[in-house]
Amino acid sequence: MVLAFRFRKIVFLLFLHFRNKIGGNQIGFALLLKYFQILARFPDVSEKIPLVIISYLANQLNLPVSSYSDYNWKGRSAKVYRAEIRNLFDFRIVTTQDSEEMSNWLITEILPNEQKIEYIREIVYQRFRELRIESPTAERIERLIR
Repeated sequence: MVLAFRFRKIVFLLFLHFRNKIGGNQIGFALLLKYFQILARFPDVSEKIPLVIISYLANQLNLPVSSYSDYNWKGRSAKVYRAEIRNLFDFRIVTTQDSEEMSNWLITEILPNEQKIEYIREIVYQRFRELRIESPTAERIERLIR
C-alpha cells in the first residue's frame, strides 16, 4: 500500500518538472531519478550512464538522444533536482559525523570478519541506503574502506 503512494508521488513530481522543462533538463532529471531509485546514490560523473539507458529514457520521453548532451550536470538545476529527489525518497546528504560512524561500524562489525574490498564496498553502500543517507562519492567510499 505505501509503495503505491510513493509511486504516485514520483509520477506527480515528474509531471510537475516535465511540464516546465524541455530537452536536456527532462532527460537529466529522469536519469537522476532512476539512478537514485535503483542505487540510492547519484552518478559521480555523467559518463557512468550507458548510452543504452540514455536512449531508452529518451525514447520514453519522446526526446532525441542528443538532448542528453544539453543537460548541465554541475549546474543549478542539477543541484535542485538532486535535493528534490533526496527529499522524495526521504534521504539526506552524508555528513562528516556519518562517515566517522561508518568507519567505526566497519572497524567493529565488518572488518574482523571480512577482508574483501569489493564486498566491503557493497556493504558500505547498503548500510548508507539502510540509514537513508546518500552515499558519498566513490572516491570517498574508497578512502573510507581502506
